Amino acid sequence: MMTRPPRVARVVALTILLAIVAWLEFPTTASAFLDYEDDHIQCELAPGVLIEDINNDYGTTSEDAAEPLHLLAVNTGNVWLLIDEMALDPRIVWAEPSYLNTTPEALRAMVVGLVGGTIEDYEDQDVYSRIHLNELHQHATGSGTIIAVLDTGVNGTHPALLGRVLPGYDFVDEDNDPSDTGNGIDDDNDSMVDEGAGHGTMVAGIAHLAAPGARILPVRVVDDEGVGRTFDVVKGIQYAIAQGADVINLSLGLTTPCEALGRGVGYAIDAGVVVVAAGGNQGIEQPPFFPASLPGVHGVAALDTLDVKADFASFHSTISLSAPGVGIRAPFLDNGWALGAGSSFAAPFVSGQAAVIIGATPTLPKAVTDSLIQDGVADIYQLPGNAPYYGLLGTGRVDGLETWNVIQPQASDVEPSVPSPLPTTISIAPNPSALGRDAVITVQWSTPVGDWAAERSSTSPVLVVTDAMGRSVRSLAAARGEAGVWTADWDGRDDASRLLPAGVYFVREMSGPGSAKLLRLR
Repeated sequence: MMTRPPRVARVVALTILLAIVAWLEFPTTASAFLDYEDDHIQCELAPGVLIEDINNDYGTTSEDAAEPLHLLAVNTGNVWLLIDEMALDPRIVWAEPSYLNTTPEALRAMVVGLVGGTIEDYEDQDVYSRIHLNELHQHATGSGTIIAVLDTGVNGTHPALLGRVLPGYDFVDEDNDPSDTGNGIDDDNDSMVDEGAGHGTMVAGIAHLAAPGARILPVRVVDDEGVGRTFDVVKGIQYAIAQGADVINLSLGLTTPCEALGRGVGYAIDAGVVVVAAGGNQGIEQPPFFPASLPGVHGVAALDTLDVKADFASFHSTISLSAPGVGIRAPFLDNGWALGAGSSFAAPFVSGQAAVIIGATPTLPKAVTDSLIQDGVADIYQLPGNAPYYGLLGTGRVDGLETWNVIQPQASDVEPSVPSPLPTTISIAPNPSALGRDAVITVQWSTPVGDWAAERSSTSPVLVVTDAMGRSVRSLAAARGEAGVWTADWDGRDDASRLLPAGVYFVREMSGPGSAKLLRLR
C-alpha cells in the first residue's frame, strides 16, 4: 500500500485554562485491560443454521443479532471452554468472546485541556494552516458527503457543529439520542468518572474542521467511560452504511484481533465506504491496534506539532498515513472547547480529507479514492525524528495542497469556492451593553454561487449569538429582506429568556454549508 516512504490565530477573547484532565495511563501490554466480557460470546453461524438450535445445545441465550452474527449470553461454564467446543462445530463459522472496544486514549496517554476561546480560535488554529486546509477549501470542502462518527456520541448543538449534524442513533442505550454526555457515575470502577465523555464531540469537530461542507452522522457505540461492545460497533457500521455514509471514522479499537469487528469493517469496505481508524496510543509496534491494522482500513498515526511521531503514537507497517494529533483544539461538552492529544484526534483529519476527495470526485471507484487519500500527503521521513520509523507511519502526513494536487486532474465538477460564505457587512444597534432594548442584527452576504445559491434561496439562516468565551447564548432565525439582507431582533436575553450581563458578544451565521467568520458586535 506504500507509495513513498503559521497562520497566527486571531485571538478575539481571552483564552483561560480551566482544567487539565489526564486519562489513566495503562502499561503497554494487552493484558492490562480486560478487553472482553467473561459471560458473553459472539459468533457467526453457517448458512441455514438456526440460532435456537445452538442455544439449545450449548445452554446459551440470544442477546443480540446482526445476521449472520449473534451475541450470546453464557449462562454456565467457562467462556473459553465453550468457545473451544464451538470451534469444532461445523454449524459455527467462528466464536470468540464479546470483545470490548475503547477509545485509544482510554488505554494510554490522553490529555485534554479544557480551555476558553471562540469559534474563530478553533477555525484559525495553527494546524489549519500547517496542513494547508485553507488552500484545499478554496476548491473543495466535502459538500454533499456524510462522515459517520462512531464514538461516544456528538454534541450537535455546539456552535461549531450547529446545522452540520444529522439525526443518528445510540446503540449503547438503544435510542434515537446519540448525544455526548456523562452520567456522573464511575461505571468501569477505575476511580475516574465519565473520562470518555466529550471524545466523540472532539472527533466530530476535527472532521468538520477538515471537511466543513460534509455532514456528520453521530453513532454512539461506546459509553461515557470510552468503552463499548464490539457488537455495538458492528451494528453501528451497518447503520452508517444504511444511512448513506461516505466515510466511517473509528477513533476506537482494541489490541486483540476480533472476528466480529473485522466482519463489520468488511461490510463497509464491500459497500464502497471509506473506513478510517485511529492507529493507537501505546507507543509500540506490536501488537498493532485493531481495526486500524486491517486491510482496506486507513489506519492513522499521530504526529506532534513538528510532524514527528508523537511519543505516545503506535506505529506499524499497516499504518496508511499520519496526521497531527497533539494540541488539537476541538469542541467539547457544554459548548466548551478542549485541547486533545491522541491518535483519535489524528484520524478525523483523514476522514475529513476523504470526504473532500469524495465530494470533488464522486464518480471515482473506491480503489482510486483510497489511493488518492494516501497520495495526498507531505513527506515526513526526511525529518530526523522519524528516521527510526521509516515505512511505519504510512505514506506521509495528510496535506491539503497535496490532496488538491492529486484530485484536481480527477475532479470533473469541483464545488464552488465557498467554504465559508462570509458576511460582507454586519451591524447592531444599539450596543449590546444597552440591554433591555432590542438589537437589530443586519447581515449582508455577497452574491452566492453554485449549489450554495440554491440552498441559500430555500433556507433561512440561523444566527447564533455567543459570549466572549465562545459559549452559545441565543439562536435567532433571520427574516429575508431585499438585496440579500437578512435581519433578526435580539432583546439581549439568552435562550432561557434570562437577561444577559453587559459585555462583548459575537454573532455567527450557522445554517450555510460552510463556516462564517466570527465577528464582534459593537
